[in-house]
Amino acid sequence: MIIQELKLRNFRNYEETVLTPHEGVNLFFGMNGSGKTNLLEAIHYCALGKSHRITGDQGAVRFGESFAVCGVKVLSGGVRREITVRLVPNELNKKVILLDQKQIRRFSDMMGCLRCVIFSPEDLGLIREGPSLRRRYLDMMISQVNRGYFIALQQYRSGLEQRNALLKNMRGNPREGEKLLEVFEQAMAAPAAVIVAARKKVIELLSSLAAETYRGISGREEENFQAGYHSAFRDSENVEEDFMRLLRENREEDMRLGITGAGPHRDDLSLSLNKKVMKTYASQGQIRTAALSLKLAQMKALRQMSGEAPVLLLDDVMSELDKDRRTRLVREISDYQTFITCTDETDLELEGSRRTYRVSASEGRAALEETNHGDGKAPVMMEEPDFSL
Repeated sequence: MIIQELKLRNFRNYEETVLTPHEGVNLFFGMNGSGKTNLLEAIHYCALGKSHRITGDQGAVRFGESFAVCGVKVLSGGVRREITVRLVPNELNKKVILLDQKQIRRFSDMMGCLRCVIFSPEDLGLIREGPSLRRRYLDMMISQVNRGYFIALQQYRSGLEQRNALLKNMRGNPREGEKLLEVFEQAMAAPAAVIVAARKKVIELLSSLAAETYRGISGREEENFQAGYHSAFRDSENVEEDFMRLLRENREEDMRLGITGAGPHRDDLSLSLNKKVMKTYASQGQIRTAALSLKLAQMKALRQMSGEAPVLLLDDVMSELDKDRRTRLVREISDYQTFITCTDETDLELEGSRRTYRVSASEGRAALEETNHGDGKAPVMMEEPDFSL
């Protein structure tokens, strides 16, 4: 899977930009705040329909403008596809997504058209923070190769919200709404089973890949990094039945608290180093290596599950790694199309062909300057992008 073109209009601090990326490494360097991360964010929008760093779309629209557009042309399995995302936060239908110039109605339609893995310093929270970040990590990964999983997530989330709202209304009169509560629970059961089955499968693959990758980056054979599935349904043979039983058993407590206390929304990805909980016992260097290993394991898992390499986005992570780990990282990503941001191009010693860009900003407007085309050939000129929707 290769991005052949990235186009932006009124996106963050980019007025209008068309970029023809290299099939290997694309390195963007410049001062903090110049707009490097914005390029990676645009790619993430085209892959998953949302930003990796903000909730809502208003922040992605250039100051003073009423809309923003980001789009990619992707070569996947010998087929060229075009994905365009138009953001209009002040309108009712604030997000319009086009796939091959035709508007889609459901986010599930775009899942898998562009698969990407992004790693930024905030992803250290995968180790340090609570389970919600790790569930999000799993959900975004699986959704890119399993549209049925993404649909099940939406169905389960909808049922969960409805059940929680009803639980709060039932506090004063527990009998009122009991039949409706059962309807919501039945609607949640089948999607819950889909979610649990997919998570079990992918975590089994992730565990071996993450352990191998951790050793490769750290260079320490004695450190055994493991990922496991922490869930009330981990050993369940019939998730639907066990889910319904657990909700019935917890119903009184759930009504008291006004929330659903059991289900896939409580799952976690347990992480350990030499059988000790990483969050509690790991050093800062071990936490950085573990977080990066999870992301690279995600990259390898997507490749195994889809048969095609995803696009890798590395946002200012080189400063978090020492020289040896940087060298090992470069070795890991050598055959993936990669977009890397850093403040200094010397942060990364790259071999082979690549493209290097200096990113600068003046008066709130970002500019790209190609400093190394990388393959000795003249840049490919693309047609003028059509942003009319």
